[in-house]
Amino acid sequence: MLALTSALGGIIALLGRKATTVAATLGTFVLLLTAFIACINTIFATVISLMIVPAWVSNSIGMFIPGDFTAVLSAIMSSRLCRAGYDLAMEKVRAINSAT
Repeated sequence: MLALTSALGGIIALLGRKATTVAATLGTFVLLLTAFIACINTIFATVISLMIVPAWVSNSIGMFIPGDFTAVLSAIMSSRLCRAGYDLAMEKVRAINSAT
């Protein structure tokens, strides 16, 4: 009975660690996405305020660039950053496992 209880406790602890890791990763992703959106909006606002563009140019650009361009670009950038972090973590795991 004691072995069953300790095995069940080990499984619950493992699931708790996995859930905590997933929650932290998702929280970090949302934080990075928000930061990138704010940064890109600031950059675009600065660049656009410095440029004098005729109305026909801005209308033609608006036909090809979606209205949520900053959110899309931020999602792409933050997903690439998360992928780079994942690749780095996997390299660390491989280095630790291959060390003798």
